[in-house]
Amino acid sequence: LIHFYKRDKDTDQRGSHPSILRSLSCQLPDSPGRSAIRPNSLFRNKSLKKVSFDDRQEIIDNTSIVEEDTEQDDDLPALEEVPPISSSAGGPDPGHLTANSGASNSSTAVAARLHSPVPPHILSRSMAGTEEIVPPQEGEEVPKKEKKPHIKGITYREFDHVKDFEDLVRTVVTLCNAEEQERLREMEDWLVKKEGTWVLAESFNNFLGRVFNDESWPSEARVAMLRLLAYGAGEDDIVLILHMDRKDHLVMNYAQKFDRLPIKEQEALALLFCNLFETGSASEWLLYISEWEAPGGGLPLSNIRVTTKVAVNSLLGDTPTLVEYGSALMSNLATKEVKAVVFDDVCSELAMAILQF
Repeated sequence: LIHFYKRDKDTDQRGSHPSILRSLSCQLPDSPGRSAIRPNSLFRNKSLKKVSFDDRQEIIDNTSIVEEDTEQDDDLPALEEVPPISSSAGGPDPGHLTANSGASNSSTAVAARLHSPVPPHILSRSMAGTEEIVPPQEGEEVPKKEKKPHIKGITYREFDHVKDFEDLVRTVVTLCNAEEQERLREMEDWLVKKEGTWVLAESFNNFLGRVFNDESWPSEARVAMLRLLAYGAGEDDIVLILHMDRKDHLVMNYAQKFDRLPIKEQEALALLFCNLFETGSASEWLLYISEWEAPGGGLPLSNIRVTTKVAVNSLLGDTPTLVEYGSALMSNLATKEVKAVVFDDVCSELAMAILQF
């Protein structure tokens, strides 16, 4: 610094030799408040002042940033006509690089001129940290598919449900205890008075299990109960009864014995399975793949496996009524839109039954 100062002083005295700093197109700021230089002021007309770089370390950093930005700006394609930088007093001022604008403003302005205009949806995908939601482009997978409305399968609605309820009461009323007789009154409110399944107590499942599994009760009671359930399957709230059976699997364990049941019970059970395709929630219940241990051991059971057994044995049944219900079940299963995994372990059985038919 002392050397430059003396040399500048000697030059002023001779008035003939230019400053070394001017020849390198460099300048030092005049005051501590200046953080950047003006692009149109590349020459210094005043004499050089003594400055300690130990006290003004930020000058070096700021100067290097501005010089780097200026070099990038010189390499830009000619997006607009900009007059060359001149040292004359009337020369154009390109800038947004002023002493009062921050370093962030200058870098943002330079970055904006480095690129030609980019579509907003592409820019939002390339900018880090943006949270703009970009619509899926052509060929991209949609994360979630909208659920389609349920299409009702082949069902049967010709019932005399009052007569069926009377048959049930007449058959089992003398065999029921006081609590089970209360379940019969609740069933009357549900089916005859049409008050919905919410009137059924939680212990209705126990009563249902005794009807299906107590061999001392006559077969007519099971036929009447199955027909009443098939009648109630026309409403969405039938799924409440099905979900009450999630733990004990009374309905499915009984249906697993389909090939060993009397013909009348087979027909009533096949009718129930057909009518469960009336609503979306009940039809989905028929296709559940979760397994449980079969009574007496053997291959684990699932709703879809039991449903397949009922459909196959009905289609290949001994009466026209069974064949009709079996055909309806096959049609309902074929038109049901489900994941492929649902039919992975039963598709061959269904196909062989259709071929045999």
